[in-house]
Amino acid sequence: MPLDILIKLLSSIEEPLWIHDRFGQLAWTSPRARQEDRVPELPSPLPKQPEPCGISGQPGFWLMGITGELGEWLLVQKANLPWRMAIFDAECLVANTCGWQELFGTERPRLEPVSERRVRLKAPFSGLAEARAAGVDDKVLIALRRLQPINLLSRDRFNAQIDELLLEESVDGSIDGGIIYLSLTHLEIINSAHGAERIDPLLERVAEAMSLQYRDALVCRPLGNAFALFFVGDEASLIARANELCERLVMLMRLDGKALPVTARVGISLAPQHARRAHRLMHLAELAMLHGEYDDIDVCGPLHVFSPGAHMQHLNDYRLTSDLREHLEELDLAFQPQFDLASGEAVGVEVLVRWDHPELGTIGPGRFIPLAEQYGLIGTVGARVMDTALSATRDLVTPNGKPLSVAINVSAQEFRDPGFPERVSEALARHDFAPERLELEITESSRVPDLDRVVERLTGLIERGVRLAIDDFGTGFASLLYVRDLRACRLKVDQRFVGSLDHDARDRAIVSHAISLADSLGMEVLAEGVETAEQERLLVEMDCHLVQGFRYARPKRLPELVGWLKRKPSIHPCP
Repeated sequence: MPLDILIKLLSSIEEPLWIHDRFGQLAWTSPRARQEDRVPELPSPLPKQPEPCGISGQPGFWLMGITGELGEWLLVQKANLPWRMAIFDAECLVANTCGWQELFGTERPRLEPVSERRVRLKAPFSGLAEARAAGVDDKVLIALRRLQPINLLSRDRFNAQIDELLLEESVDGSIDGGIIYLSLTHLEIINSAHGAERIDPLLERVAEAMSLQYRDALVCRPLGNAFALFFVGDEASLIARANELCERLVMLMRLDGKALPVTARVGISLAPQHARRAHRLMHLAELAMLHGEYDDIDVCGPLHVFSPGAHMQHLNDYRLTSDLREHLEELDLAFQPQFDLASGEAVGVEVLVRWDHPELGTIGPGRFIPLAEQYGLIGTVGARVMDTALSATRDLVTPNGKPLSVAINVSAQEFRDPGFPERVSEALARHDFAPERLELEITESSRVPDLDRVVERLTGLIERGVRLAIDDFGTGFASLLYVRDLRACRLKVDQRFVGSLDHDARDRAIVSHAISLADSLGMEVLAEGVETAEQERLLVEMDCHLVQGFRYARPKRLPELVGWLKRKPSIHPCP
C-alpha cells in the first residue's frame, strides 16, 4: 500500500486517532483528533518496541524497524523534526518514501544491516559522485540536504519542477497556473509565548500536512514563517485555493489542543501573465504579499494578486522616498495666515511643507509625508521642518506688533517617539523661540493607541507653554477621546465640513456641535478652508472666531509673507 494512500485512509477515519513514538511522545494525529481538547494517556509501562538504530554517517538520526502486514517499515526521527517513513520491499529496496525523496533522488537505496544496533543506507543521490570528486565530505552533503516530507521541496527543486512543468506544457500550449505565497505574521510573539522549540516542530508538521493534503500542488517552505504552493488553474481558482489555505492554516496551528491566534498575508502570481520562470513567479508572489503589508487588516489575509501597476506604484514610491532622503534641503515651507474674525487681524500662520523636486516639480505633503512615515523617515523630515520654521518665523510679528503664533503639523509617529519632547525643547532653545508661540497640531485621523503615554511625555512642553491643537477635526475614529485626553487648547474644523456649510444642513449641524463642544471645554475653534462670504457669515453666527482660507489669504513663501505683514493686512471685523 503506498504511504500517501495509507495516510489518507488514516486521515479519513471518523474517530480521533493519535500515534505516539516509542518514548510516549505524540508523533501524528488525525484531522479529527486535532479538533479534540484532549490527548489520551498511554498505558504504563509502554509496550515493548524495537530498539532504535543509528544511520551510518548521519549523526543525530535514529531508526526503528517494524515488520508487519504492510511490509518492512523504517521510521526515522531527528530532534525537533516530525517522523520520516520509508517502506522496503522483500529485497530491502525502498518501495515508497515520506521525507527521503530529496535525499535519494530517483535512486532506490538498499537497507543493509551492520550490527544488531546499527544499519547503513547505501544512498547514492544525484550529483554525489561529482561532489565527492570535488572533495566535498559526504556528511556535509547529507547535512545540506534538508529531509522533508514527500512533495515538500526545497526552494531550488520547487523552482526547477515548476520550470520543467511550464516548459513541457508550453510545447502543446500555454499553461494556466500560479504560486500562492503565504507568510505568517506575529511569529515572534507566538514564539515568545510558547517557545520556538515548540513552534518550530509545529510549523514542520503544518508544512507536512499541506504537502500531504494538496497532492496536486508543488509545495515549498522558502522561509521559516512562509509556505509557497504552485497550483494549475486560473486566477479565480487560485484565489479560492488561497482562501482554503488560510482556513486550513487556522485549523492546523493548534498547540496543546488549543488554536493559536494565527494571522497571515497572501500573495499570488500567475503564469504566464506575470512571468514564465519559477524564480520570477516566486519573487512576484512575495512582492504581492508585501504590497499588502501596510493594509490595516489583521485577519488571515489580506490576499493580493500581483499587479504590474501596483508594483510600479510601489517602485515609484520607493524611488521618491530615496530622493527625499538624499535631498532634504529641497523641502520648502509656505505659511498660511490665520485671522481673528472679531478684530479682523492676522494672529498666526500654519506651516505647510512643500518639496521642490528637481524633476517632478512641487510635491505636496499628502504625497510624500505618508511615504516618510512608511519608510521610517518622518522623524528626520519633521526635525527639518521644525528647525526651518522656527528659524524663519522667530522675528515675525502680527500687524499690531504681537509675536506671531506658528502652527506645525506633527505626525502621530513623532508624537509617539520618546525623544520627541526633547528635540522640540532643543529646537526652541537653539532658535530662542518662545514656547507659547508654538502650536503642535496632530491630525485627528491619525491613530495613536497609546494616547495617555503620549500626553504624559508632552506634559513638560505643555507646562512650558507649548500649545496642542487637533487638526482635521471630525475626520477620524476617536474624536471625543482626542478632545477629552489630549489637553489640546484648539480644535480645527476640517475644510470638508466648512466647504459645504452653505448647502448641506448636516455639515452645518456637525460644525455647530463641534463649536459648542469646544466652547464648553474652554477650547478655541479655528475653521479651515473658508472661501465664501456665506461660509463666513454662518461661522460668525455659530460663534467661531478664528479662520483661515483662500477668502483671506493664500499660503505664502517666507519673503512674500514678510512683505505681506509689513503692509499690515486685516479683514473686515465681524462682530
